[in-house]
Amino acid sequence: MDQNNKTRRVIIISLAGLLIGTLLFIFGLSIKDSIWPLIANYIIGMVLYICSFLAVYNNNKTDKQAIYKYIMALVVVMVILITFATLSRIF
Repeated sequence: MDQNNKTRRVIIISLAGLLIGTLLFIFGLSIKDSIWPLIANYIIGMVLYICSFLAVYNNNKTDKQAIYKYIMALVVVMVILITFATLSRIF
Protein backbone atom coordinates (compact mmCIF):
# COMPACT_ATOMS: atom_id res chain seq x y z
CA MET A 1 0.00 0.00 0.00
CA ASP A 2 1.19 3.46 -0.81
CA GLN A 3 2.40 5.50 2.18
CA ASN A 4 0.05 8.40 1.39
CA ASN A 5 -2.96 6.09 1.28
CA LYS A 6 -1.98 4.51 4.59
CA THR A 7 -1.57 7.90 6.24
CA ARG A 8 -4.86 9.12 4.81
CA ARG A 9 -6.68 5.99 5.99
CA VAL A 10 -5.30 6.27 9.54
CA ILE A 11 -6.25 9.93 9.76
CA ILE A 12 -9.77 9.37 8.45
CA ILE A 13 -10.41 6.39 10.72
CA SER A 14 -9.12 8.18 13.82
CA LEU A 15 -11.14 11.32 13.09
CA ALA A 16 -14.22 9.18 12.43
CA GLY A 17 -13.73 7.53 15.82
CA LEU A 18 -13.52 10.96 17.44
CA LEU A 19 -16.66 12.11 15.65
CA ILE A 20 -18.72 9.04 16.54
CA GLY A 21 -17.55 9.15 20.16
CA THR A 22 -18.44 12.83 20.43
CA LEU A 23 -21.86 12.36 18.84
CA LEU A 24 -22.65 9.47 21.18
CA PHE A 25 -21.60 11.55 24.16
CA ILE A 26 -23.75 14.49 23.04
CA PHE A 27 -26.68 12.11 22.70
CA GLY A 28 -26.04 10.90 26.25
CA LEU A 29 -25.98 14.50 27.51
CA SER A 30 -29.28 15.27 25.82
CA ILE A 31 -31.17 12.63 27.81
CA LYS A 32 -32.33 14.41 30.97
CA ASP A 33 -34.32 11.67 32.73
CA SER A 34 -31.58 9.31 33.86
CA ILE A 35 -27.83 9.36 34.42
CA TRP A 36 -27.25 5.83 33.09
CA PRO A 37 -27.43 6.67 29.35
CA LEU A 38 -24.85 9.40 29.98
CA ILE A 39 -22.51 6.96 31.73
CA ALA A 40 -22.97 4.30 29.03
CA ASN A 41 -22.31 6.78 26.22
CA TYR A 42 -19.33 8.19 28.14
CA ILE A 43 -17.77 4.74 28.37
CA ILE A 44 -18.40 4.01 24.68
CA GLY A 45 -16.99 7.42 23.73
CA MET A 46 -13.89 6.85 25.86
CA VAL A 47 -13.29 3.46 24.21
CA LEU A 48 -13.53 5.09 20.78
CA TYR A 49 -11.17 7.88 21.85
CA ILE A 50 -8.64 5.40 23.22
CA CYS A 51 -8.79 3.31 20.04
CA SER A 52 -8.30 6.43 17.91
CA PHE A 53 -5.37 7.54 20.05
CA LEU A 54 -3.70 4.12 19.90
CA ALA A 55 -4.12 3.87 16.12
CA VAL A 56 -2.45 7.23 15.62
CA TYR A 57 0.20 6.54 18.26
CA ASN A 58 1.22 3.23 16.68
CA ASN A 59 1.50 4.83 13.26
CA ASN A 60 3.46 7.74 14.74
CA LYS A 61 6.09 5.29 16.00
CA THR A 62 6.76 4.03 12.48
CA ASP A 63 6.12 7.21 10.49
CA LYS A 64 6.79 10.51 12.27
CA GLN A 65 4.36 13.15 11.01
CA ALA A 66 3.08 16.33 12.62
CA ILE A 67 -0.58 15.50 11.84
CA TYR A 68 -0.34 12.43 14.08
CA LYS A 69 0.79 14.56 17.02
CA TYR A 70 -2.01 17.03 16.33
CA ILE A 71 -4.64 14.27 16.35
CA MET A 72 -3.23 12.80 19.57
CA ALA A 73 -3.44 16.23 21.20
CA LEU A 74 -7.00 16.59 19.91
CA VAL A 75 -7.95 13.25 21.47
CA VAL A 76 -6.48 14.28 24.83
CA VAL A 77 -8.40 17.59 24.73
CA MET A 78 -11.65 15.78 23.89
CA VAL A 79 -11.12 13.29 26.73
CA ILE A 80 -10.63 16.16 29.16
CA LEU A 81 -13.72 17.97 27.85
CA ILE A 82 -16.10 15.03 28.01
CA THR A 83 -14.78 13.97 31.41
CA PHE A 84 -15.37 17.47 32.76
CA ALA A 85 -18.86 17.59 31.23
CA THR A 86 -19.74 14.17 32.66
CA LEU A 87 -18.51 15.01 36.15
CA SER A 88 -20.30 18.36 36.15
CA ARG A 89 -23.54 16.65 35.10
CA ILE A 90 -23.25 13.89 37.71
CA PHE A 91 -22.31 16.12 40.66
